[in-house]
Amino acid sequence: MSESAGNGGRDVVATDDDFSTEEPMGVEVERSGHTSVIRLSGEIDMLTTPALRAKVTEELSAGLRTLVLDMLAVEFLGSSGLALLVEALDESRNRGVALRLVADSRPVSRPLQATGLTDLFEIHPTVEEALAA
Repeated sequence: MSESAGNGGRDVVATDDDFSTEEPMGVEVERSGHTSVIRLSGEIDMLTTPALRAKVTEELSAGLRTLVLDMLAVEFLGSSGLALLVEALDESRNRGVALRLVADSRPVSRPLQATGLTDLFEIHPTVEEALAA
């Protein structure tokens, strides 16, 4: 892609390499027996929430006893992400699955505190502690 700009007669050229192809949210699932850990990274917002919702629903449908959402690498948690967490909590209770959050970083703990949701969730500082609970 090429674009001419009016800056001294120089052409400004932008290529696809100039735009980040990095995904805004990363999701890794680690399942062992009746336990699943979903490791999240990046941004959880209205653009990424649908993919995360699908993954959480898939895991909750897998006959688990425990689902851990590792949010230590989450850099942004928007209102749609908060709503998803509440939906996941409701669904996990309906299915008899223990939902545990690993949230010991400001980008996640602050929105949870500001909305009063910390009282609803079982929150742990590490995945190991969440799995041992």
